[in-house]
Amino acid sequence: MKIKIYQANMERDENRVAFMAYESLAKFQDSPDVDSRIYDKVFEGEVNCFTLEKLYEIFNREHPAGYKGRSMSVSDVVEIVDGTTGKSYFNFSDSFGFQQVSFEPDKTQISERFCDGDKAETISVLLIQPGKYPKTVTIEDSLEAMQELVGGDIEEYMPFDDEAAIICNEEGKISGLPLNRAVYDFEHQMIEIMAGDFFICHAPISSEKFLSLPPDLEKKCSEKFRYPEKFVQTDKGIKAIPYKPAARDMER
Repeated sequence: MKIKIYQANMERDENRVAFMAYESLAKFQDSPDVDSRIYDKVFEGEVNCFTLEKLYEIFNREHPAGYKGRSMSVSDVVEIVDGTTGKSYFNFSDSFGFQQVSFEPDKTQISERFCDGDKAETISVLLIQPGKYPKTVTIEDSLEAMQELVGGDIEEYMPFDDEAAIICNEEGKISGLPLNRAVYDFEHQMIEIMAGDFFICHAPISSEKFLSLPPDLEKKCSEKFRYPEKFVQTDKGIKAIPYKPAARDMER
């Protein structure tokens, strides 16, 4: 869906309503209405999701490529543009869920951190994090974005024969990052333990750069690294124990 995201500019927010729930607005300003004048537009573009809650999850935990605004939080305003009629609907991110509100985008300003999501050059990769299920994310096709995703300088590791590359923090173990997933050979013998966040992309020999993970490889790698793992020392060496992560709390 086509969206625009607005966030309160802290310098123009004289009544300090940023991050306040919708019902609290009247306590801090002369009106219970959202004051469009204190907002900056920080993002505009097409996003592959169909619900506001999924949108919140994306912009709170899985920032799209090139996005430089704050993680989505309470008091942010999301404009959804109807692809058929062109009509806009404005939604205030509340403590729980969203409130549809009146909003005047012509009174807002463009943030210096504004991102046009439709113009960013991106690749889709499979992100693997400790304690979490794998998830496909879209990142900016740049070294800086890849380094940000793994939290440091990147290292390429290709233990498979299908041109899928693991991209990890080259100093993950040295830095004491949490152990993440085990890597196994064809006989299911553990050959490596990855530390910290890593992602998997397509790295064919014919290409000079990393590419988006094709659907078949994405499915294969998602199954391979499906469950988070805990690592324990046994008489026979280190053992990886898969487990299901705990459910999330839906409050902001």
